[in-house]
Amino acid sequence: MQICLHSGQFFPVIGGIAQVSYTLASYWVKQGHSVIVVTDTPAPAHQDTTFNFPVIRCPTFAKWNALLNNSDIIVSNGYSFRHIVPWLLFRKPIIWIHQIYIPDLIVSYQNWRYMLRPIIGRAILPLATSHVYISRAVEQKIGSRKGVVIYNPIEDCFRPLPNIAINNDFAFFGRMDSEKGVDTLLEALAICKQRGKIYQLDLYGEGPAVNDWQKLAQTLEIASQLRWHSFLRGETLVQAMNAAGVVVVPSRWPEPMGVVAVEAMACGKAVIGSHEGGLGEVLEGYGMVFANGNAQQLAECMMQVRECPDLQENLAKKAYMRSHDFAVSTIGNQYLRFFEQILNNR
Repeated sequence: MQICLHSGQFFPVIGGIAQVSYTLASYWVKQGHSVIVVTDTPAPAHQDTTFNFPVIRCPTFAKWNALLNNSDIIVSNGYSFRHIVPWLLFRKPIIWIHQIYIPDLIVSYQNWRYMLRPIIGRAILPLATSHVYISRAVEQKIGSRKGVVIYNPIEDCFRPLPNIAINNDFAFFGRMDSEKGVDTLLEALAICKQRGKIYQLDLYGEGPAVNDWQKLAQTLEIASQLRWHSFLRGETLVQAMNAAGVVVVPSRWPEPMGVVAVEAMACGKAVIGSHEGGLGEVLEGYGMVFANGNAQQLAECMMQVRECPDLQENLAKKAYMRSHDFAVSTIGNQYLRFFEQILNNR
């Protein structure tokens, strides 16, 4: 099968869409398929990594002609309408992977790009052949067109490392953006301190909110309990997750799925996450959840899991079993069967 995978964001950009596109493309190539990743992300020469598939950056209309002539199917990972004209002209099957929805909460962040996407998307959706939603939550929010739910995959490298020493009570992994809810986590840590529970927290990531959150930690008088780290990838990320006591995913907005939570679960970690959206869907029955933005509830979860070793161990075991549902072999094959079904029904 000749697969053209469009990923609006791709490395060196850090983010879920880039990671998912890489994970799927790598797996499909290993299964013997031809994959070309096309992205709108430029890369300086010193950051342009070589992959086991070709990566075409910022293609012209003429370049699309050559790409699509040799493709059986077009897969668009995330919202991108910049190239819809050549896609439609070539009359190849188009699969739209819906990675996000736009809940009412996002309006408060005053991000016009996010606000425009659903408006444009509603107009464009009927043009796409088929639709994939990365969670039931996404399907319910924007599923105006019939499609299938296929979760995002995680790489095989995420696994328990039994010889790694635990060096904190809690850890956060992710972008340092306002919607990721680290302020809620810091407030919860301060509540725990008021209750006589002094916990160590490691935070891994980068983003525009770091300075504000560091100032908040000073105000809450918990700065000495925190260690700030840069974003990690690959084996160093796996090691850091294994070194975590419990992983917290405190997003303020309803996460469409929450890949970082599944990565931690695959490392055998108990996970606490916010309840709304796809993240709550992933954690339901397998982790602890709290109301989005509710620091008091989060603090209660943190104290329960750390003060009860049996609870933490039980959650970690259930989380590890749940993570198998998101293995790249499982998810990658679900996509391949879906593609074959579409091509056979043409």
